[in-house]
Amino acid sequence: MFWLAVLAIIAGCERQPIDRTEDIGDENKALVRRWIEEGFNRQNLAVVDELIAEQFSVNGQTIGRDGLRMSMSRHLMGFPDLRVTIDDILAEGSKVGVWYTAEGTHRGEFEGIPATGKRVKWSGFDLLTVEHGKITQARFISDFFGLMTQLGAQPQSPEVAPR
Repeated sequence: MFWLAVLAIIAGCERQPIDRTEDIGDENKALVRRWIEEGFNRQNLAVVDELIAEQFSVNGQTIGRDGLRMSMSRHLMGFPDLRVTIDDILAEGSKVGVWYTAEGTHRGEFEGIPATGKRVKWSGFDLLTVEHGKITQARFISDFFGLMTQLGAQPQSPEVAPR
């Protein structure tokens, strides 16, 4: 009788699926942290080939690994002591959001501005998509206006057409 009761209990229990969403989010956050730590802070651009998809896109435009590597190189040449700090990181499914602060000394040409020797600091937010262990796309928002102002550039405000 005891064994019949045990079998009835086991048969009546539904198996709960294992929710790997949290594990996947943690794995994706670790991948993004690695890209920032190794790529920017250790200036190891080889990590791009390992962590970034071949057809990587930014803000809807496919730039590929080469385009990302060139963008990272421009930042590292302009700010050889660049340090990116992750202020906050969140993940849900394939999406990873990173709020960061970047700091560095302007010792090389950047965006057409010769080295000024100024120490600058700016912030931004990246929304990244991770698929099959690679970052496939990104939406970057950064305080470019604030950065350029710190460098002494006079960014132009968009002109408003008269009505």
